[in-house]
Amino acid sequence: MSNPMPKTLSQGMPASRARCPRATMPTRPNVMVSEPSSRDGGGMERRSVMYKRILVATGGSPWSDAAVAYAIRLAAGTGAEVCILTVLTVPVSDVMEDSGIGFDMLMDSIEQEGKGRLLKAATDATRAGVAYTTLLKWGNIPATILQTADAEACELIILGSRGLTGWKRLMLGSISNVVAAKASQPVLVVKQHPTGALGTPLWRRVLVATGDSAWSDAAVEHAVRLAHAEQLEVCFLYVARTRGPRGDTPAALEGQESLLLAEARAAAAGLVSDTTLGTGEIVRTILDTAATKQCDAIILGSRGLTGWKRLMLGSIAGAVAATAVLPVLIVKRGAPA
Repeated sequence: MSNPMPKTLSQGMPASRARCPRATMPTRPNVMVSEPSSRDGGGMERRSVMYKRILVATGGSPWSDAAVAYAIRLAAGTGAEVCILTVLTVPVSDVMEDSGIGFDMLMDSIEQEGKGRLLKAATDATRAGVAYTTLLKWGNIPATILQTADAEACELIILGSRGLTGWKRLMLGSISNVVAAKASQPVLVVKQHPTGALGTPLWRRVLVATGDSAWSDAAVEHAVRLAHAEQLEVCFLYVARTRGPRGDTPAALEGQESLLLAEARAAAAGLVSDTTLGTGEIVRTILDTAATKQCDAIILGSRGLTGWKRLMLGSIAGAVAATAVLPVLIVKRGAPA
C-alpha cells in the first residue's frame, strides 16, 4: 500500500489553523499543529512562579478530559501556559479491515477526531483566560509525550489515569506509568475533574512522603518550592516498616531524622507544616494519612524504574498513583527546579 500524499489543515479547519501543516503518520514528516497563545483580559502574558509551561495529553477518555480540566484550572491560578497534546496512533490492520473504509478516509477520520479534541480543549482554555498551544502528532503515545515535553520546554506533565490495578498495572503498566517512569519533568496524575470554582485554590494542603533516598529528597525540595509559591500547608510522612514501643528501632530513628530535616526545610521557607511517623504497608499508610490529614494532593519521589522492574514490580509511586483518588505528583531526582 502506498502512502498518501500529505495534505494541509485547510479542509474544514478555522482560518487561524489553516496555515499549519497537517500532522502526518510516522512514515511521513511528523509535524506539530500549533495554536496561537491566548492572553488574559489585560492583554499581558501571565507566567507562573513555579511552572511556566505545562504539558497535558488528551485522548478523548473521561480521565484525559479530567487532566485537561486540571491543567487549565492550574494554569488559570498560576499564569502558566498550557501545551495541549493529542497523539494519534495508526490503527491495527484488523480494525482497518473491519471498518470497511479506505486508508485515507480512516486516517482523515482519526485526525478529525483529534482536531475536535484539541478544539474543545482550546475553547475551554480560552474561556478560562489561559494561554495555550495545541499539538497534534502521530506516534507512540508515551514516547511522543516525553519528546514533546522536552521539545516544548515544559516543566510539568499532567496525565489522566483510570487507575489500573492488580495485574493490569503490574504486567502491562499504563501510559501514565511509562511517562512517570521516564520523564525528567514532574508528572501529575489525576483521575477526577478539579473541584471548586475557577479562581479558587486547587490545593490547600499536600502530603509529602519522605525517605532516605535522593528521589525522596527531590520530592521534599520540589514540594517546599511548590508550597512556597502557592501558599500551601505541607504534611510530611515517613513510613517505617517496623517500630519499637518507644519508637527507637533503626527504621524509626531514620524516619525521625528524615522528618526533622524536611520540617527544617519547610520552616526555612516560611511554611506551615507537620510531620507523621507511620508504620505498616507503605502505599496503604500514604493513602490513609492523606485522607486523615485532609490533603488535596500527594507528592512522591521516584527513581524511575524501567524495563521489567517497572512492568513486573511497579513502584511505590506508581502504586500510589494507580490507587489514590487524589492527584499524585511524581518527582524525579534532577527534575527541573
